Amino acid sequence: MTLFSTRAMLLATTLAVMPHMAMAQEGTDEPDSRFNEIVVSAQRTDQRLQDVPISVTAITAEEIEMRQISSPVDVARLSPNVKFDGVSGGSAGLKAYIRGGGTTDSALIVSESEVALYTNDVYNSRLQAALVDFAEIERIEVLRGPQGVLYGRNASAGAINIITKTPSDTLTGTVQAGYGTWNERRLKGYLSVPLDDDWAFSVNGMVRGRDGGKWYNETLDKDVGSEDFHGGQFDLAYKGDAVNGRLNLFYLDLSTDGLYASNTTTNSDGDIVPVSGSYRTVQSPLMSATDVKQWGASLNLEANYPGGTLTSISGYSDLADSWFIDFSGGVPDSFLGLDNGETLALFERGAVADQWQFSQELQGAGSIGSVDYVAGVFFFHETASQTIDSNIFFAPSQTVFNATTDAWAAYGQLSFNVTDNLQLVAGGRYTLEDKSLDATVDGIPAVRKDSWERFTPKLGANLKITPDVLLYASYSEGFKAGGYNGLASNAEQLAAPFRPQVTSAYEVGIKGDIGRTIRFTLAGFWSDITDRQQTINLNDGGFLIENYDVEIKGIEVEFAWRPIDGLQIWGNGALNDGKYTGTDSAVASLLNNEPPSLPDYEVTVGFDYAFDLGAGKMKFGGDFNRRDDYYSTPDNVAVGAITPLEFLNAYVGYDTGPWKFQVAGKNLLQEKGWHTGFGFSVINPRLITDPRTWMATARYSF
Repeated sequence: MTLFSTRAMLLATTLAVMPHMAMAQEGTDEPDSRFNEIVVSAQRTDQRLQDVPISVTAITAEEIEMRQISSPVDVARLSPNVKFDGVSGGSAGLKAYIRGGGTTDSALIVSESEVALYTNDVYNSRLQAALVDFAEIERIEVLRGPQGVLYGRNASAGAINIITKTPSDTLTGTVQAGYGTWNERRLKGYLSVPLDDDWAFSVNGMVRGRDGGKWYNETLDKDVGSEDFHGGQFDLAYKGDAVNGRLNLFYLDLSTDGLYASNTTTNSDGDIVPVSGSYRTVQSPLMSATDVKQWGASLNLEANYPGGTLTSISGYSDLADSWFIDFSGGVPDSFLGLDNGETLALFERGAVADQWQFSQELQGAGSIGSVDYVAGVFFFHETASQTIDSNIFFAPSQTVFNATTDAWAAYGQLSFNVTDNLQLVAGGRYTLEDKSLDATVDGIPAVRKDSWERFTPKLGANLKITPDVLLYASYSEGFKAGGYNGLASNAEQLAAPFRPQVTSAYEVGIKGDIGRTIRFTLAGFWSDITDRQQTINLNDGGFLIENYDVEIKGIEVEFAWRPIDGLQIWGNGALNDGKYTGTDSAVASLLNNEPPSLPDYEVTVGFDYAFDLGAGKMKFGGDFNRRDDYYSTPDNVAVGAITPLEFLNAYVGYDTGPWKFQVAGKNLLQEKGWHTGFGFSVINPRLITDPRTWMATARYSF
């Protein structure tokens, strides 16, 4: 593939239109058509979004509500080069990719993503429960590119920070009810209560249920895909003159009849097609299942000192996760030369896991003269166990993991304000990780203890062309420690650790506001990744992680325009190019392949419009997303190839007084597709994307 192909016209057209939009807005004084300031903490200090010299997308609470952002999966529409899908093990997990970096097996306790997930600045190492949408969210920050200094652990591709709403100093609350596709019912509530001038608390919760219908299992003759969820959160906040604090407690419980694979075959025309005739019709003789329970707590404390703020961030969580799936999707016995008219389950796999983690971060941020600084220390501990039972072609096997991780880090970043307009940045992070594995594969032990360490630097220069336009350039590194082959076929493979990976990234960009009615970001990046950890299909139900060198480069753009009161036109897009360039693997099967989840191009355009009508305000909007074809797996096999996909989403609503009513739909074009596929022998499953769905909600606020 060629980076600067004719597809570059998609971005060039967007950029060419911008100057005309700026001229059209000269002299505009409509206050309601101007953008509000968005304050983010992407660099661990509060800054205006357009003053942050990295690629970051901030999604506000209003956008979350209007644009149907009910999970991290939906974030991909609002941020370029971001791709989130469900994992292939269970239905509650998250497979996250940013700029072509992520993981394909995050349902295992020994696998870790290149994308770090944070909630209220607390790192979450397990992505199993990441699809839950019960929290009352204030904003979501998506950071693209290595965050090796200020975020550090497993953020070599990027990071997501979900910030939930802080208790208010006034009595506020909401109640929301919804009904939608597959008889989905949801009830969500939030209440914030001030106790006095300094103390306040809030509680929120959700109950959600959904019937089967996402798939039809013709072997069992029933609709499948039902879900039941309940969860809650409690916040206690203190705001004093010199000290602030926030205690957060949460609990969630998700139970579903799981995830279903659609087996495929190659027809006489050479096309890969579902055996059942439809990707939404599955044939497994077995029911799938997923059950997730997670609870946790975090405590954030801030204390001011002369010239700065000292922050302590403590987090704990406990996760119980189990899942079962027949990856074969049901195979007619005729595929094996039999003639009994039966449908067989040829690749059964189930897992039961328990995990707990604790993290502590201590950070100081402030200024000394013309120098701004952020410095801190970080500690992380994780203990996890998991039992995986497989039955492949009627041959049972069992793998048992007991794994422990301890990670320490110290970091600092200095920003030298050379002039009022020029800033030079230098920073670094030292990381040390100890990992231990005590496992068995069919009773054969696999025991290891390993340590990895790395210093990851960052250098940058930021130039304010005008007070509202920033030009920046940076070099940064990301680090992901080595680990173990969780899907190995034998104990020897499991006990052989793969090496750590290091990302060296160069980025230049420009972002700003023009006349306060146009907001834009343009960035170009080049990532040189040494020893990327990539999963190889062994074609026997097992997988092996090998180290490969990779080069990825691209261009990203984001824009928003408010031409008149009540109307916003927005969009984003990316052009990419990447390939595997080297390895010491004897097989070297990935050389010159394309990295997974990295389409040549992607583009999203959308609008939001609101106007007064009667006693309230009418609003409607939509967005259209197109992604070029790409591969979902590093081996670039045909069954894992994703064809170009186009998605149309829309909403219409009416606000009157304390009430908000909305009807929203996703995938209105009923695009039929899949987000991953793999296979061997007669087992070649694909996992589908969601069909058209809708949701009607009513929300009351006080």
